[in-house]
Amino acid sequence: MIANAERVGPAMPSKRLVVGHAAWWIAKPRARPPAPRTQMAAIRDEESAARKLSFADAVKDLLQNLSFHCYGKLVEHGRGIQERFFWLICHITALTMLIAFVWGTYKDATDELVTTLYDPLYAVSKVPLPAVTVCSQNRLSRRAVWRYAQELSSKDPRHRNATYFYTELRAFSLYYGIDENIDDERVLRLQSLLDHLDTRPHDLFFNPKDRLRILTPKCSDILVSCRLGGRPFDCVQGFRETLSSFGFCCTFNYNGRYVNARSYYQHFFGSDMGLILTLRAAVDDRFSDKNDQDGFSIAINEIHNYPDPQSGGVTVRYVKTGRSTYLPVRPRILETLQEARRMRPAVRKCRFWDEMPHNFTRHYTFSKCISACRAHSIYSLCHCLPFQLPMHYVVGATGRLFCTLRHMQCLRHYTFKWKNVITSREYVPGLEHEMVDALYCPQCLPSCSEIRYNVRGAGALTLHNPFGHMTNVHSGNISSPGNNNYGHDSSELAAVRIYFAETHIQYFRQIIKNDWYEIFSTIGNICGIIAGFSLIGICELLFFVAKQLWHAYKAERKSDLFHTHTRSRARTRANGRAKATQQRQPMELLILP
Repeated sequence: MIANAERVGPAMPSKRLVVGHAAWWIAKPRARPPAPRTQMAAIRDEESAARKLSFADAVKDLLQNLSFHCYGKLVEHGRGIQERFFWLICHITALTMLIAFVWGTYKDATDELVTTLYDPLYAVSKVPLPAVTVCSQNRLSRRAVWRYAQELSSKDPRHRNATYFYTELRAFSLYYGIDENIDDERVLRLQSLLDHLDTRPHDLFFNPKDRLRILTPKCSDILVSCRLGGRPFDCVQGFRETLSSFGFCCTFNYNGRYVNARSYYQHFFGSDMGLILTLRAAVDDRFSDKNDQDGFSIAINEIHNYPDPQSGGVTVRYVKTGRSTYLPVRPRILETLQEARRMRPAVRKCRFWDEMPHNFTRHYTFSKCISACRAHSIYSLCHCLPFQLPMHYVVGATGRLFCTLRHMQCLRHYTFKWKNVITSREYVPGLEHEMVDALYCPQCLPSCSEIRYNVRGAGALTLHNPFGHMTNVHSGNISSPGNNNYGHDSSELAAVRIYFAETHIQYFRQIIKNDWYEIFSTIGNICGIIAGFSLIGICELLFFVAKQLWHAYKAERKSDLFHTHTRSRARTRANGRAKATQQRQPMELLILP
C-alpha cells in the first residue's frame, strides 16, 4: 500500500476554471466573490451586488477592461492627476483626428464614379456613324412662297393680288428668328388673314407647322450627289426630312442604319472614304436678299438625338457655297458600367438612356432633356409651342396651339431666359440677376453613356471644278462622270466631306470608385491606426450601453411597480378603515308598542 502511494505521488490540488477579467466575459462587473454557500444563494448575492453598482463604477470598470488602447490609464489606480490629464488630452486629440479623417473619407466617397481610360486604341471601325443634319440657310423657298401668295390671293374676299401677299409673307422670317423690321400691326393683320383664309376644317387656328413644311426647300432640291465609303448612293433614300432647332432639315443616318461594326474597308477614315455631299443653294430661290442665305448648316450629333446646338451634344459647322469644306470628326466614347444603376441618379450625377423614358421617345439624352425643359417653359409662359420642337416634349400638348405670328412678341421677351440654362444653382458674385432670370432645369443630368463627335481641324478650299471625278446620283439615276455634269453653276454648289480623322480613338469608362467593402476597410484602417478601435471593442462598448439601458429600464419598471403596489395597499387600507368605521356605528333600537 505504501509503495502504491509513493508511486502515485502526492495528491494534486483540484483545478478550477477561472473566467477572464474582460468586460465582455464578466456577467456582473465588480461583484464580490461568492461565499461558501449554496449556488442559488450565490447567484442572488451577485444580482444584488450588480444592482447596487453605480453608473460611475460601471464606467470605470468598462475603461479598465475595454479592448481599446490606453483607455484604462484614465482610471488606473496609482496615477497622478497630471498623467491622467495627459492621457485625456491624447484621447481627445486622437478622436478629433479620427472624426476629421472619417468625414473626409465620407465626403470623398460621395463622388461615387470615376472616369478611367478603358482602351486607348479603340478601332474607329467599331464606332457608329453620327447623324448628319443638313439645313439650308435659305429657310423659305421663293417659288413655294409665291405659290402660297397666289393661293391666298385666290381665297381673299377683297381680291388683293399675289404681290401684296408675297410682300406680307416676309413676316414668316420671324419664325426662324430673322428680324425683318416689320411693323407689329402688319404682323397681327397678316395673322388674322391667315386664321381666316388658311385654316383647315378640323383646325381652329392657323397651323404654321404644316405650312412651313411646304415652304421649306426640299431635300431633293438641296442634295445633288452623295457618296459614302467611296460608293455613291441615292440621296433621297439616304436622307430623311426631320425637325431640328433650325426648322425642317435633311438628316442622314437618322434611324441608326450604320451603327453596327463594319469591316476595315468601311471604317470611313480619310477624306475620300467618308460621307461626301454636294449641296446646292439656288440663287433664284432665295426668299431673302441677305448675303447669309447662300450657305448651309451642318449638325453632327449622336443618333436618336434632337439637333439643337443650344442644348449641347451637337456640333454645328457652317458651309459656304463655292467652297469645298473638310469636317474631320474625332469621336470620344464614354460608357458607364451597369453596376452604377443601383445608385441614385443624384449620386452618380448622370442618367442612363432608358431612365425617364417619357417625353424622350424611350431614349434619354441630355440635349433632349434641355430641349424638353425649354419647351415646358415656353408652353407655360406663352401658351404655345414653337413648330421646331417635338410635340411629345410637353405632356398633354398634342393637338394644342403652335406659336403663330401673334406670339412673337412673347417669344422675343423671354429670349434671354431660354438661351441661358442652368441645372444647378450656385452663388456666383455679380451674377445674381442672371441666375434668377435663367432657365432652371434641375432634372436634366448628363448622359451616363454617350458618343461625342467633335470636329477639330476643319478647313475649306475654294471650289475649282472638283466634281469631275464624282458621279451624280439623284433619285436612282446615275449619270456618267464628267466635268461638272450636274447642270448647275459652281457658285451655287458646296462640297462637304465628313470623315473620321483617326483610325483609333480613346474609349473611357466610368466605374464605381469605392464599393462598400472598400469604404469599410478604409474607415477600419483609420480607426485602428489613430484610436486603436476594433470591431470587438465596439461590440464591448455596445454591450455595455445596452446593459446599462436594460438595468435602467428594470429599475424604472420596478419603481413603477413599487409605487403602484404602495398606492394599491394604501387604497386597500383606506377601504378597510371605512368599512370598520361603518360597522362600529351605534345601532338604533326600535321599541314596538
